[in-house]
Amino acid sequence: MLSYILIIVSSFILFQQNEGHIGGTIIDSRNLQPLPGATVYIESLNRGVATDGEGNFLIRNIPAGSYNLSFRFIGYSPVNRGNVVVAPNRTTTLEIRMNIDLIEGEEVEVRGTYFERPRDAIVSANSMDFQEIRRSPGDLVDIQRVVQVLPSVASGSDQFNEIIVRGGNPGENLFLMDHIEIPNPNHFAVQGAGGGPINLLNSYMVREIDFYAGAFPARYGDKASSVMNISLRNGSFDRFQGEGSIGMAGAGALLEGPVSSNGSFIFSARRSYLDWIIAATGLTAVPNYYNTQGKLTYNLSQSHTLLLNGVFGSDRINIEGGDEAGYGRGAENLDTQNSQIISGATLRSVWSDKLFSFTTASVVQNNYYVEVYDTPGRDVFFVSDSKEREITFKTDFTYLVNQNLELSFGGNQKIVNLYYDITNDADTLYTYQNGDPDLITGIYAIYPEYRVAFDETSFKSALYSQVTYEFPAILRISGGLRYDYFDYNSFSSLSPRLGLSIPARTNTTFNAAYGKHFQSPSYNELAANEANRLLRNKYTDQYVVGVEHLFRDDIKFTLEGFLKDYSDVPVRKTLTTSDPLIFDDGTFLNVGEATSRGIELFLQKKLVNRFSGIASYSYSESIAEDPRTGNSYNWDFDYRHMLTLISGYRFSFEQKDWYQSMKSNWWFSMLSWIPFMPADEIEISLKFRYLGGRPYTAPLYRPDLRRWIVDESLSLNTERYPAYHRLDLRIDKRFSYPNMNYVIFFDIVNLYNRDNVWSFQYNDDGTIDTVLQFNTLPVAGISIEF
Repeated sequence: MLSYILIIVSSFILFQQNEGHIGGTIIDSRNLQPLPGATVYIESLNRGVATDGEGNFLIRNIPAGSYNLSFRFIGYSPVNRGNVVVAPNRTTTLEIRMNIDLIEGEEVEVRGTYFERPRDAIVSANSMDFQEIRRSPGDLVDIQRVVQVLPSVASGSDQFNEIIVRGGNPGENLFLMDHIEIPNPNHFAVQGAGGGPINLLNSYMVREIDFYAGAFPARYGDKASSVMNISLRNGSFDRFQGEGSIGMAGAGALLEGPVSSNGSFIFSARRSYLDWIIAATGLTAVPNYYNTQGKLTYNLSQSHTLLLNGVFGSDRINIEGGDEAGYGRGAENLDTQNSQIISGATLRSVWSDKLFSFTTASVVQNNYYVEVYDTPGRDVFFVSDSKEREITFKTDFTYLVNQNLELSFGGNQKIVNLYYDITNDADTLYTYQNGDPDLITGIYAIYPEYRVAFDETSFKSALYSQVTYEFPAILRISGGLRYDYFDYNSFSSLSPRLGLSIPARTNTTFNAAYGKHFQSPSYNELAANEANRLLRNKYTDQYVVGVEHLFRDDIKFTLEGFLKDYSDVPVRKTLTTSDPLIFDDGTFLNVGEATSRGIELFLQKKLVNRFSGIASYSYSESIAEDPRTGNSYNWDFDYRHMLTLISGYRFSFEQKDWYQSMKSNWWFSMLSWIPFMPADEIEISLKFRYLGGRPYTAPLYRPDLRRWIVDESLSLNTERYPAYHRLDLRIDKRFSYPNMNYVIFFDIVNLYNRDNVWSFQYNDDGTIDTVLQFNTLPVAGISIEF
């Protein structure tokens, strides 16, 4: 298939210079003011320019390839940016934010670095750009999977991209996209959590992501563990251009270009394609999904910019005869249809050289529909039809009181519309002779119909303030306070935040932070029973200490220790009693308590020339309290040991005479897709990941009931699944031709076909089946830019 695509693409090549451009804006990170006269330098070409009066720059006619850039401005810390890709006849656009250098004295030399991090973060924060997301082996260009390389983030099953941080639970991460809060940005989303099999957002529209793993600033709230802040790139301001791609997330196209002289747009559409070739796959259940995403950027004036964002996604699947790839959530026969709408407008305003703001209005709606049934005859016994909508108005201001003192403040008002129509038929639990399904001896229990008819409108409110003060070369201190109120359960909270950063010596910094983080119960938990209106918001107290050391401008080491205490975690009432066969009426109780503590090491070598690498390790313990007995037990994601190793090497052949001779042959395009055929640039990456065995509770089989149960005599999570490990291989091949550029990639997940156990399926007849994660999964794709 790739051969045909490449032959067609090659027929459209025009014989022009194989060159592109690098442009963008350089601004002050604190007040968003442009920096006129800042210098931009491409080291390998010995070329550079200075920004104009509005902070803009453009370097024209750069040969296609990858480059390292440096940015300098008097009075500011230097910035380096590596692996900046230039494509033919396109402009690669950068937004560079520079920090003022408060250290005075001519003898102090401030080094530039290739590492970026969110300006308002003290601890546990990392930034990644699109090229790092795209190149990460085994992560299938998924923005949620790629952060699992961090020592603070555990993965759930291979089939889902859930973010689980420092021993916590699914659903504790806050997602933002260009200031719009998104409950769950995934196809086949897990209701009440934050994961799914396939991300809804198009990674090719992402400029960068900032990830906070704990003790995050006061501007972020209503989540107990972490924050993923996704910044989308703007469309091209100078010409219309496009991109087509085929990969794990489907087949799609992306178009972008100018809108008058003051604006730009970018739009993408993607669709799954397995259903197009179903006859060749042999699968009995094939996920069907599509999504569209668009962004309009318009400069109303030099001081005000309007960002309009919209996303729509739809997905459905029918499964019969057993769960496949996790889509069925454990049910044997089901139909599910979901859709999601995300829309929002953000106004970025620079009021003066001391004050700027972001004001956002957004609407996000998730629609879920599930039917579970028995065959033959399709006897439907469970139906869930639900809609969750959030209408949000929020604003964030930053005011620079003086060169050393910064004040941030803001708030939001959120209208929450919730609708649930759920029916679970009445059921009878029979007794059997010797477990024989044909020999019923009596009735053990009759469970009534479970019914939810919920239609509510409520609201959430929040206010925050954060103050940051810098004593040059001595101390940076940041303190904040956040207030949250949820009308439905009448719960209000105050959340203090505090962070300290002390530069100990050149390129070494000691950091410490504390944060209290509240999270309201998930909407489906609140709707499950009227009694859940009394639920309080759970919260974590997080303490983090660490040290950072920059060995070189492209090598950084981080060591952090953390303590994370959970309180008031909602737990199903059925899990707090000694009777494992009690009827579940959907009631939750705030009886969950847990503590997680650990140490994390992270060493990263950025891709600057040819080699890149990551070594990430954590040891942690996550211990919870058994609500039945008060005894301690290993919590569900207590992996103890987590290790990730990544190594990548880039080969460049574009300047080799023998390669140019080979590339000029007519047959080259037909064979260029072969993994180890030469290319302008080839990067080969390996990733090894190890997780200690996840704890579980082994139930007891009751043949008289044909049921597996966890009775009061069993301690929780005393067993562990086998340790998880796998090796992933990724090959990226970049080809540049006049007027176009294409990248072919090969991703092989679980290269040595390790049987990683996710869980066990306990069958009614007393047998046990093993549920495995991904076996060897080869994925190939292509992205064509024109």
